[in-house]
Amino acid sequence: MSVNPYTPPKAALEARPAGQYWRDGKVVVTRNGAVLPARCVRCNEAASTQLKRKVYWHHPAWYLLILINIILYAIVALIIRKRAEVSYGICQPHLRRRQTFLAIGWGGFVLGLLMIFSGGAAAMLGIFVILLSIVAGFAGARLAYAARITPEEVRLNGCGTAFVESLPSATEAASEQRAMLPAGSGTCPNCEAVIPMDSKECPRCKALFGGESAWRVQPAAP
Repeated sequence: MSVNPYTPPKAALEARPAGQYWRDGKVVVTRNGAVLPARCVRCNEAASTQLKRKVYWHHPAWYLLILINIILYAIVALIIRKRAEVSYGICQPHLRRRQTFLAIGWGGFVLGLLMIFSGGAAAMLGIFVILLSIVAGFAGARLAYAARITPEEVRLNGCGTAFVESLPSATEAASEQRAMLPAGSGTCPNCEAVIPMDSKECPRCKALFGGESAWRVQPAAP
């Protein structure tokens, strides 16, 4: 696909909420509930559909439970996983690709079950078909997914390079957010919550300011 070098960046043409999303290397960082730009997260072209998704994450160390008992892992994962919500766009070609891989996954799963029920040598092959279908469907249909979730931010992997590079850097996003703060307000340097400049403690993360603390409320940009 040819690119016109004189075309202005798409991100510059969009009105976007200050400080709601930014890039950190190859990762997209958002607030919980943020709506990403109406561009495909895979190729950065205009989005035909906006997807509102719940994403889940738990520490990778919990995967070790699979070696003990996969049912035990499933139960623990449902209990300890963290959840967030994010909306992002997808173009028509990538939407069709996602739908195709979902069809492959479900079709292979059903075929594998029929092979297992038929018995004999086909049963073992059916198990292989089911596993292969699940892996193929999951890998091909997957879009943006959570790499980490904290109370302050959601880190997303799976976004295309062009989309990631179109987003503001963390420094730019923080500057934009400070510029939009009401008079007499600043941001917590730990969690970036909007708080009064004379705050002694952040109500969100309990960070302390003043006295012997090295932290200070960050003022809005002039």
